Amino acid sequence: MPTEPDIWAPEPDEYALVREEIQRAPKLFALCELERDDDEWELTEGRVLAWGLAFGDRAEVVSIDGRGRGSFCSPTRAAETFSHTAEVRLVYP
Repeated sequence: MPTEPDIWAPEPDEYALVREEIQRAPKLFALCELERDDDEWELTEGRVLAWGLAFGDRAEVVSIDGRGRGSFCSPTRAAETFSHTAEVRLVYP
């Protein structure tokens, strides 16, 4: 049975070895769907469709229900793809 990994509390010289990589951590984003009233075109509802992580060279996205996953060249491209079926906005929380 695998054991739980220890949480690493690095010494300053150890942290210096990984600091640059840690500072390039992926950025969290959400793809949010907006719904509008058909007659007035006013916003009526909104929800998060998917969460994503933006890496330097790509974006990984997982839908809220966990059934949809995708890799994209950027968060913007992911939003454009999701916009084919709904009004979607890219949001950085």
